[in-house]
Amino acid sequence: MTGALVAIVGPSGAGKDTLIAHAKAALAARAEFHFARRLVTRAANAFEDHDTIDAAAFDAAAAAGAYALCWRAHGLGYALGGDVSSAIRAGRVVVCNLSRGALPEARARFARMSVVEITAPPAVLAARLAARGRETPQSIAERLERESAFAGRLMADCVIVNDRPVAETGAALVAHLEGVAREAALSAAASP
Repeated sequence: MTGALVAIVGPSGAGKDTLIAHAKAALAARAEFHFARRLVTRAANAFEDHDTIDAAAFDAAAAAGAYALCWRAHGLGYALGGDVSSAIRAGRVVVCNLSRGALPEARARFARMSVVEITAPPAVLAARLAARGRETPQSIAERLERESAFAGRLMADCVIVNDRPVAETGAALVAHLEGVAREAALSAAASP
């Protein structure tokens, strides 16, 4: 493989999908980037950008080895399709929203990988989660408490604190992705 996987990770409410959308628009004309869509066994909603798959189809495809990567979190199934492996083999930089618990498996599967952690101060996360209207104040507090389990464990290559205008934090993500693409191109050029 000559390309790379860039895993965008972080807590709910950090703005991962927002910054990915910003980067996708900014890099739309650049063929070396591929923005993967996740398959999730959850109905579509306004707060998460994914394709929906039912649980039976998810399990069947996982058993058949049809996914580049699949995992379970919060009682749901998540997967990256075969387009991810194809794009990386073609030398492209694949950008995806990944659950933090899936990082060990992703690191084992993809030779070249960069982890971008998107986060925000707890008060900002709490306000964004409350605005979604899906959780009680107590469940939001419990979710934020669980975040401490990931502190310092992600070994991220880039950390973006998403508490500023999207143009600013999105530009930081674009700059990191361009750096990953340059490294992948240099590595490919040096390969026999």
